[in-house]
Amino acid sequence: MILRHEYVPTQAWKLATTLYDNRHGRNWFKTEGIDFDGSERAETFSRTSWSSVVQAVNRGTALRGFSADWLASILDGAADTPPGSVQLRSNDRAYKSRGIQFRASWTGSLGGASHEVEVGVRYHEDEEDRLQRNSTYHQRDGVLHLDDRGRIGNAGNRIQRATAVAVFLHDRIDTGAWTLTPGLRFEDIDQSRIRYETRTSRTSDPASRFSGNLRSTRANRTRIVLPGIGVLYRPTEQTTLLAGVHKGFTAPSNAPDVRPEEALNYELGVRMAGSTVRFEAVAFVSDYDNLLGECTSSSGVDCEVGDAFNGDAATVRGLELSTAVDLSPGAGFEVPLEVVYTYIDGSFDTDIADTDFFGDVRAGDPVPYIPKHQFFATLGVRTGTFAAHLSANRVAAVCVRASCGAFEKTDDSLDLDVAARYRMTDAVGLVARVENLTDADDIAGRHPYGARPNKARTFAIGVELAW
Repeated sequence: MILRHEYVPTQAWKLATTLYDNRHGRNWFKTEGIDFDGSERAETFSRTSWSSVVQAVNRGTALRGFSADWLASILDGAADTPPGSVQLRSNDRAYKSRGIQFRASWTGSLGGASHEVEVGVRYHEDEEDRLQRNSTYHQRDGVLHLDDRGRIGNAGNRIQRATAVAVFLHDRIDTGAWTLTPGLRFEDIDQSRIRYETRTSRTSDPASRFSGNLRSTRANRTRIVLPGIGVLYRPTEQTTLLAGVHKGFTAPSNAPDVRPEEALNYELGVRMAGSTVRFEAVAFVSDYDNLLGECTSSSGVDCEVGDAFNGDAATVRGLELSTAVDLSPGAGFEVPLEVVYTYIDGSFDTDIADTDFFGDVRAGDPVPYIPKHQFFATLGVRTGTFAAHLSANRVAAVCVRASCGAFEKTDDSLDLDVAARYRMTDAVGLVARVENLTDADDIAGRHPYGARPNKARTFAIGVELAW
């Protein structure tokens, strides 16, 4: 639910108030691990992670006395397993978020320059409620069969809450060929977690939320001031020079003693635009005081979901070049070509002792999942009623861990997509697209639990209606 009210007392002033209240739930299932000997009940499951199984298969080594070939046959669905040997988790969660935001803007002239000033304040609170269940299955003839549904709460019983206050001030100042955009933001965030006992030996009801079943509480508070300024200078109508310095941050989780991710971000560039050609070059540097790592269900490392880790100093620098041109000026139809190349070099600046998230980091090691080279190009044709585009997206291989050892990199990838649109009338249009036209099969990630492929060739066709 969103309610918005605007009030315009004068031509120069505008006031807006927004109230919002969002609630939703989601439940998704994933297999958590294997118990090679099987289990009688879900609560007595002795888990070996799938990441350990995948690692053993990749390296051709045995695990718990089982050969790599037999482990691979489990992953392939070719091997049968004992009752209660495969754990499936129901990640049942409910979410709430609510808040109120007030904005005031003023437009006018002051000191020989035009100003667009905006100030705002927002109060926000949210909640995540987890009451999850582990169930056990066994695999037979490539199919999972339920053995024990398990008790509600045996896979997690916790509530996480956050309250936040944000205040910002922003001004756009235009004077001659110059545009300045200074800004300032303040954030105050309180986070907490209540966790209830779920271990069989410690509770008779893992779904209970009585005070006697309390397991632990923790909290973390973040306060930060974020200044920034951007500058544009237009020496000619076709050329714009740009520069900026902004402080950015990412809030940590409720894990205590974890600092927010902070970075000073610098950019410097030029834009040039003609009647048929556009070019832009921007160099950037992000100087991280503390790179934040947070354990999630998709991170796939041996850490507890919700925990966060300080990554210390890191530097990300790069250059982005882009150009767009119409290859058929004056022809009665358009043949647009757009090309973008991005170079990024991200590395840690300090040594970090081994952590569950980053691993054993040495200064100069790459920041995971940042591709050094990216290339995108699209070529199209557009008429009054028809448009079609062919796109190519090239992404270099990346390290998924700072150590970048064996089985810790993705593949170089090249995806080709094609899309078309035909406007039958002003109200009706037909659309079609093919993604990954060549059906390339690449490793796009290795979390969680080993190699993950890119999206397979996908066809889509549809109808657009406008009224």
